Amino acid sequence: MITAGRLLIGFVLLYAIVAAGVSIVFLRKIENDARYTQEQQLPLVLSQNRNAIKVERLASLARSIYLAKDRELERQLQLQTHVLAQSFTLDENDQLAKGVQKVSSHVKQIVALRDQVRKMDAGDTSPDPAVRAELERQALETYQSAMRVTDELGQSIVSDAAVLAYGMSGDIQRTAKMIQVAWIIILTLPVLIAVGAIYVVARHIIRPINSAIEGLRSIDRHEKRRLRLRRPLFRELSTINEAIEAYGHVSLDLLRTNSILQALSEEDGLTTLANRRSFEKRIGEEFGKATQNDTDLAILMVDLDHFKSINDHYGHQMGDTCLKMTANVLRSIGAERDCHAARYGGEEFSLVFPDCDLQSAIAEAEKIRLSISSLIITSSYDETIRITASVGVATIKSGRFETSAQLLENADRALYLAKHSGRNIVKSLPLPGRADLKPLTA
Repeated sequence: MITAGRLLIGFVLLYAIVAAGVSIVFLRKIENDARYTQEQQLPLVLSQNRNAIKVERLASLARSIYLAKDRELERQLQLQTHVLAQSFTLDENDQLAKGVQKVSSHVKQIVALRDQVRKMDAGDTSPDPAVRAELERQALETYQSAMRVTDELGQSIVSDAAVLAYGMSGDIQRTAKMIQVAWIIILTLPVLIAVGAIYVVARHIIRPINSAIEGLRSIDRHEKRRLRLRRPLFRELSTINEAIEAYGHVSLDLLRTNSILQALSEEDGLTTLANRRSFEKRIGEEFGKATQNDTDLAILMVDLDHFKSINDHYGHQMGDTCLKMTANVLRSIGAERDCHAARYGGEEFSLVFPDCDLQSAIAEAEKIRLSISSLIITSSYDETIRITASVGVATIKSGRFETSAQLLENADRALYLAKHSGRNIVKSLPLPGRADLKPLTA
């Protein structure tokens, strides 16, 4: 990232120098074009304007000479025409000078034809009308020819001026377009670079950082998956990601280890049911929910009858087999209905039935008792072992219980009652103070 920052600073400085250099070049070009226009093209345009005015003046003099009837006025106008024609010789435009000389010749010819007419009119003899008309016709044709020449000269001057003006505007337009393109590039390039920089920052800096943050949050949420972070472009961020990934792997291993330890701490090793610690935690949670939602909650305490004699007569391995098969019965009951089964200790088991009233709990207890009594266990000597169980039942709404421990004590007392009532039986016992409830037997 440090190298990239240095390269970016260097590029910005280089770009500023190049932009300043391009700006200076174009400013100098504008200055040179302005000087050239002022010194070369503007004088030509002004000269063309003066020539256009003089041609118009020449046409006016030719028209006045043709229309004049006085000899003296004709001479004066002819002199002005001659002087005006001589002024064109100072220009370097040969075509213009020749055209003006031609007009001057036509004016001179008109004056000469008019002199002939006057001489005929001043003679002693009467003038021939046909000759006089012919002279007038020639004067008219000469005048018209002079007007055509002045029109052509005027059009030529206007055309030349238009060419000069078009050339000047074309130069200005080309220079302006070049400057426009240059400044568009100068102004657009930083925007493109900024967009590119934003893209690089967003993709190769912000996104990896967000990925790293999400990785840390994933670790904090104890998600059980291998952490895979986006590989950043910059080495510094790669180092951070590698450290986070390593930390994530260690955290995942610790989480798995803790899960195993947690399972071991809440699971009975022999039957794989929940142990007493897990059961007491669960009954506390369910008791709180039932109290808050005003629903019922049932607890069943199951104890195998005469289990000590089984251990003494058949051995502890057969006793363990009986416990495992009893656990399978409780597990199957749990699969049919939402309940939590646990080995409470020794040959005693316990179950929690959420949202279950006393009658339903007794029915479930009777189903468990019958399933256990139906088990057929064969010993290593092919002897058939039959086991039975006594069950104590208690529900929240069968008495007044303020804690889960009171509810559990009531179920345990019901189990004690079942044990002393002949075993292989289901019993429930109301809490003292509920005279309206009597001990129930399945």
